[in-house]
Amino acid sequence: MHTRRRFVLSSAGLATAMLAPRAPLHAQTQPLLKQATIIVGSPAGGATDKLARMYAEALRSNFATTVIVENRPGAGGIIAYEYVKNSGVDDGSLMFLSPAYPIVISPHVARNLPYDTLRDFVPVGVAGRSMLTFAVGPAVPASVTTLADYVQWVRQDPARTVYAAQNGSSQHLAGSTLSRVLKLPLENVSYKGDAPAMQDVLGGHMPAVVLPIASSIIHHRAGRLRVLAVAGARRSRFLPDVPTLTELGYPEVLFQDWLGVFAPARTSPAVVERINQAMGQVIRSQQGETTLMNLGFEPEAASPKEFAEMVQADYARYRGVVEKANFREVVEKATGR
Repeated sequence: MHTRRRFVLSSAGLATAMLAPRAPLHAQTQPLLKQATIIVGSPAGGATDKLARMYAEALRSNFATTVIVENRPGAGGIIAYEYVKNSGVDDGSLMFLSPAYPIVISPHVARNLPYDTLRDFVPVGVAGRSMLTFAVGPAVPASVTTLADYVQWVRQDPARTVYAAQNGSSQHLAGSTLSRVLKLPLENVSYKGDAPAMQDVLGGHMPAVVLPIASSIIHHRAGRLRVLAVAGARRSRFLPDVPTLTELGYPEVLFQDWLGVFAPARTSPAVVERINQAMGQVIRSQQGETTLMNLGFEPEAASPKEFAEMVQADYARYRGVVEKANFREVVEKATGR
C-alpha cells in the first residue's frame, strides 16, 4: 500500500505558511476549473512536495478555485505517473510535478515502464532547478569536513560505505558515478524520497546522503548536516563556501537538473499554455522568486515548447550517462533482479 496525503490549499493555508505576508503573486483572472490536482511521486515534506505546494498556490484562483497536492510515493514515481496516464483526464485538472530523473533517466533503466515519458505526458513548465549535494550527518565524526576526509574515513571500515538515495534516481546515479570516480565501493540504501532519507541521516542511522540542495540546505545551515560537495558546474549561490565536485577533480559528477510540471498527453495546448502562464507569473514576481530561493531552487521560466526541448535533450544526454555508468545493471543488482 502506498501513503496518500492531500493538501487542500485554501486562501489561509500555504500563503500563510510559505508566502506570508500574503501579497498577490499573479494578476487575478477567472478560474478555468473548480478544482485541480497536482500529483507528487514522493512523500510529503521533501523538496518536490514543497515546490508543488508553492505552485498549487500560484494556480489557485488563477487556474482553479481549489488546488490539491496529492502524494503517491513509491517505485521511483511509477505509481504516481501511471495513475496520471491512466486517469483519462485531459481538461487540465490533473497534472504532476516531477524531478527530472523519472522522465529522462528511468526510461533508460527500467525495463518495463508502464508509460512512455515522451509520448504519454506533455511538458507544461519548469518549476525550478536544483543541483545535487553529497552530505554527511551525525553518524560521521565532526572531524570529517571535506570529501577527502570522508574518503579516508570510509576506507578505514567497509561498513561505512553506505549512503541514502532513492533507487534508480538521479541521486543514485550521482552516487554510483561518484563511487566509480573515487574508486570507492559506495553502496546505495534505497528510500522512497528525500524526507525519509534525511530522517535516517539526521537520526544517525545512515552516514551519508545524496540530496537536492533544496532538501539539504536548511539542515546544513543549522549544523545538523555537512554538505561536502555540490554537483554543479559552478558553486551554488546558496552554499558559496562548498566546493563543486568538478573543482575537486571529478567533473563527471555533474547533476543540476530541472523539476517540472507535466500533464496527460491529450491535454489541449491552450490549457497547457494557461497553466504555464500562471507558473511564469509567479516565477517572474519578486515574491515568487524570493520563495523559490528560500526553498533552495533557482528560478527558471520556459514556455511549453522550450521545456519540451529541454526534456528531449536531457533524455538523449542521460541515455549516454546511464550506458557509461552501467547504471541499469547497478539498479538491478540493488533490487535483486
